[in-house]
Amino acid sequence: MKDFYNKLPAIIQDVAVSLAGLKQKRVRYDSYFRQVFSAQLEREKWSEDQSLAFQNLQISHALERAASTPYYSKLFESIGAHWSELCDDKNFKKIPITYKGSVSENPEAFKTRSTFKSDKIISTSGTTGKSLVFPASKKFDSEQWAVWWRYRARFGIEQWTKCALFSSTPIVPSHETQRFYRANHAYNEYRFSVFHISEKTVSSYVESLNKIKAPWIHGNPSALSLLAKLMLDHNLKLGHTVRWLTIGSENLQDWQEKVLIQVFGTKPIQHYGLMEGVANISQCPNGNLHTDEDFSFVEYIKQEESDNCLIVGTSFCNDAFSLIRYSTGDIATPKEGRCACGRPGRLVSSIDGRFTDYITLAGGERVASLAGPFHSTPGLSEAQIYQDHAGALTIRYVPSIDWDNRNLISLEKKLRDRIGNSLPIRFQIVDKVERTPRGKAKLVISDFTPE
Repeated sequence: MKDFYNKLPAIIQDVAVSLAGLKQKRVRYDSYFRQVFSAQLEREKWSEDQSLAFQNLQISHALERAASTPYYSKLFESIGAHWSELCDDKNFKKIPITYKGSVSENPEAFKTRSTFKSDKIISTSGTTGKSLVFPASKKFDSEQWAVWWRYRARFGIEQWTKCALFSSTPIVPSHETQRFYRANHAYNEYRFSVFHISEKTVSSYVESLNKIKAPWIHGNPSALSLLAKLMLDHNLKLGHTVRWLTIGSENLQDWQEKVLIQVFGTKPIQHYGLMEGVANISQCPNGNLHTDEDFSFVEYIKQEESDNCLIVGTSFCNDAFSLIRYSTGDIATPKEGRCACGRPGRLVSSIDGRFTDYITLAGGERVASLAGPFHSTPGLSEAQIYQDHAGALTIRYVPSIDWDNRNLISLEKKLRDRIGNSLPIRFQIVDKVERTPRGKAKLVISDFTPE
């Protein structure tokens, strides 16, 4: 199906993308979503006591659901406690932290019930390349999209506002040489490729942006800052005002923020979220990052000899899959006090996690957002991309118990959709992927420096 799509003219691909968007829009943004969104907006006005009471209730519901799973029922038994005895803060912390490896190796053990037709199957790997596939209930999907739209609404962004979206989904074929976006008219959205940004294409990107004149640009900071830098290098400017510049998927670096402000003329707005739904942190108009306390229970666990804290979260919303005290692998620095905006939620001064790395093509173009192919590849325990001194890629991977070697064919094809055919790719089974001094596994490690 993908090969057929790639052969279609760009204008027909627009139609295909828009039809898919219309189908998704009808399912995602239904009356139930509107109900959830309205409730979330109301909770943003609550007092601290109201928010705490709601959170405590949700924690008890989460523990009760968890007790119906094979993994947590055994875990609660091993610590000698009924789920109802773990609801208070002191006993809750007796529950051992759950790590992604345990979940990805046996996701069935975390299911609270059989999968319904209305459930959505989510694939995610984050920055580590470790794949996780799990079911998400209708409630979960609505709550997650509602919390993201709530933070956008703080800044006046309305649904269906015209948006230039820099997406890691490869809907622009790798062989494209002229138009590096596809239109999703159902969402009033123009989805630009993050894989084609280069010295040769930057003028085409700017020409398209000036033609579309979207007041809202959204994307990951690696792609947007790369585009901004190339625009500065080539003295290219936008001919319209960008009112909102929102970023996600990665931590925003200071140097990225500076170049984005210089080029797009507005300060980036950011939020932190995960597809697992165990933590969400949203910016307010005062520039502070608030923990969304009504969405999940987030713990900031102090790291030794550091002001940084590990982000550990418990999901409230997923009736199909349970994650209790789940380690995100990301680091944050909490901030004392409350925000003058009056919104609830503990504050965070910075988030140190999910840095997206590049690989470099033979011509010098850099390609980021390469986690996608690993998201949808089942049976991976870990994965990592290594680019050697000559530029060749080695995919280091750790297969899990349900691994099938035929998955490599699909994985390579998905990578080729993003990077083309200029670099050789080989696959190598390893016992574990390389770690940083901080114990984290980066998705990309590169020793390649182009001439």
